[in-house]
Amino acid sequence: MGRILYWTGFLVAASFLFFSLDDLFWDFYYYFWGRKRIRHRLRIEELDRVPRRLIAILIPAWNEAEVIGPMVENLLHSVNYPLALLHVFVGVYPNDIATVEEVQKLAERYPQIHAVVNPREGPTSKAQNLNQVFEFILRFEQERRLRFGCFIIHDAEDVIHPTSLKLANYLSLKYEVVQLPVFPLQVYPSWRTFFPYLTASTYADEFAENHYRGLPAREASGAVVPSAGAGFVIARSVLDALGTGKLFDEESLTEDYRLSLDFARFGIATHFFLEGVERVTEDGRVVVEYIATREIFPNTLREAVKQKSRWIYGISFQSFSLWQILCDRRFSRIAKYSLYRDWKAKYGNLLPLPGYAVFAYFVCSLFCSLSPVYPRGSFSWWLSAVLTVFMIERQLMRMVALKNVYGWRSAVAGCLIPPLLPLRTVWGNVINFLATLRAWRIALFGFPRSRPRWQKTRHSYLSPKALVRYRRRLGDLLLEKRIVDPKTLALTLRRKEEQERLGEKLLKEGFITETELLECLGELLQTGFLEPDPYTLRIEGNHSRFLAVFCRYAVVPIAWGRDSVLLATAKPLSQETMSSLAAELGVRKVAVVLAPSEAISQGLEVLKRKLPQQFPRLGERLLKMGIIEEEHLAEALRVQRFSHRPLGDILCEMGVLWPEDLREILREDGIQETQVG
Repeated sequence: MGRILYWTGFLVAASFLFFSLDDLFWDFYYYFWGRKRIRHRLRIEELDRVPRRLIAILIPAWNEAEVIGPMVENLLHSVNYPLALLHVFVGVYPNDIATVEEVQKLAERYPQIHAVVNPREGPTSKAQNLNQVFEFILRFEQERRLRFGCFIIHDAEDVIHPTSLKLANYLSLKYEVVQLPVFPLQVYPSWRTFFPYLTASTYADEFAENHYRGLPAREASGAVVPSAGAGFVIARSVLDALGTGKLFDEESLTEDYRLSLDFARFGIATHFFLEGVERVTEDGRVVVEYIATREIFPNTLREAVKQKSRWIYGISFQSFSLWQILCDRRFSRIAKYSLYRDWKAKYGNLLPLPGYAVFAYFVCSLFCSLSPVYPRGSFSWWLSAVLTVFMIERQLMRMVALKNVYGWRSAVAGCLIPPLLPLRTVWGNVINFLATLRAWRIALFGFPRSRPRWQKTRHSYLSPKALVRYRRRLGDLLLEKRIVDPKTLALTLRRKEEQERLGEKLLKEGFITETELLECLGELLQTGFLEPDPYTLRIEGNHSRFLAVFCRYAVVPIAWGRDSVLLATAKPLSQETMSSLAAELGVRKVAVVLAPSEAISQGLEVLKRKLPQQFPRLGERLLKMGIIEEEHLAEALRVQRFSHRPLGDILCEMGVLWPEDLREILREDGIQETQVG
């Protein structure tokens, strides 16, 4: 009996040690080499120095009627990106009436929302849904004469960071495929919430550890970076190179992981970016908030096992065979090693529970007359000692990740209750054990149906009150653009009167300029910001009667459309004011962009002189033809101020104008490409 116990303990300890060495390698690589390679790759303020291009967001949806509405509403009201340059495509099924009706209601209210009805009844696989959405987008581009700069895949329950679209737009100019972090939402840790939300908290522990340190280590080493499904950015150049919209393997349960693996085979690397922005909390503390996707994960054992078994089966069993990867010369050694690490999860996840049984016996042997499983001084005893050191190291690394992503409370709850063998870690291992058994059952005996279908978990969404804390405020944007420093902002917030506005306070005390304030407000209010050249303004003959209106409202016209006008103003205008302006100017739509008050004053003076038109203006021509929108022109003019490029070229880069259409218009109207004011 003693020898059986000894060899059982020895095998368990040796197995744990073998798998721990793998984790230890990535920890050491990241902290000693990886951080130096990925640090300071990006300055957040650089995001505003490139044209904001058309972005397509793809959302596959099956039985998502409860969450798709709040998700899209939050996206449109919180994102710091021109809404005219954003389109959301939701893949739905004809037999999912509730979700179809919800998306159609959104499409009626917002022109940026599009329902993509699948030709097949649901659920199919998530990959088939996404392929249909991609093919719809390619047809949409042809019909609308548009060209998206990048495509971002999200889930129907995602809370998308307001800065993520600007970041995706910038990164897709430099990289072909980008994965942004995913961090689960969790209830504020306390003794009251610890046990009720124990299952959901294990997701926070694992994602924080993997996306704070694991994926950055893979990125820095040149290993294969897997897609997480949400916050996955694909540049337009990828579709151009592959020549098809069918990117996903429709038989795969983890289509996101399989796609990143296929990209790697084609020589298309997936890059992972963990970028943080500073913000000052209401109590004056400066914290780092990561530009990441957040979502609520399952909080029941059954749903968690169902979801994780899909991940384990799709990655470890379905996506590749280890022998094929080892023989594939397209993968580097470090890439093969990283894929081996993913593959071995179907074995490694089965170890913890036998290990806990041996550990329980060991603890009992300390107090009862039982045969020792690890005799003091034996080889297995030394293995266990080393393994204990490794286990402590792993908990410290997880604690660092949790502290940086969620704060000290989460770090303590996840790693120190109780010490050495934390309950959340144990429960997470139990979930992974059961999920791996379920994955093995699928691998050995197959699915209940003839083919794998969408293995979906039930979703929920945050309340409007909870969503407020995930939206950017004026102070956050001032910090992001490095206009003020955290200390100044925190001091101003403490001294500000309750009814006093932060922008006015900072402006009055000389910490910011009017231009800097309006630039942030333009982004926050989604109106945009522009510094117009007053001497390029003019009123056409039939618009001269509106001069008094412009003076009364302190606005200047930037461009006239077919039944619209783009106005510049030094202060935000209410919806009532804009409606009054539209009625007095006799147009259907009034679009506004914020501009410095000095430019508005100078512009009004120039308009009073009634200067003659110097040359035909391309922007107005395109507006009157209905090819671009007022917001497109405002963004192109903003870019032109710092890039000094022809307006037509900028509009083509933004994706709202095709180059061949531009050349045809210039040829018809006799407009020189330099005459684009």
